[in-house]
Amino acid sequence: MKKKVDINVAGIHIRDGNEEERIDTSSSGIYQAFADGSVCIEYDEVQDMSGQRIKVANKVTVPADLKSVEVVRTGAMNSKMVFGAEEYVMDYKTPYGSMQMEVITKSLDFKNEENGVIGEISAEYIIKSGDEVLSDSKMIIEIKAR
Repeated sequence: MKKKVDINVAGIHIRDGNEEERIDTSSSGIYQAFADGSVCIEYDEVQDMSGQRIKVANKVTVPADLKSVEVVRTGAMNSKMVFGAEEYVMDYKTPYGSMQMEVITKSLDFKNEENGVIGEISAEYIIKSGDEVLSDSKMIIEIKAR
């Protein structure tokens, strides 16, 4: 099953004990459910980076067991984050350079629509570099059929 969807993504971050920073984006995308029960959601988003608008392509993959989520971002920024594993080491690449970071998942949750389609994915996680916590974060992806 493949369908067009509207995607709303909220990224909530607390850095260095500062106040919560919330970034919201909305776009349209494609939701595809496969025969094995896995799901792939693809969408593009435009973000501001140092006064420039950049396009980032996103691919969110959910296995049938709902025990993890993989988020791959390509374009001006490239990263692959896996939520669900105790700790995932990623390379975060920006136009300014690359750095290695760890993603530590605190919680991962899915909410389904009545028809069994995933309607929301939420992940709470910590991003670290070495022993330093860079961000205590939450990501919420809302998926709505058109």
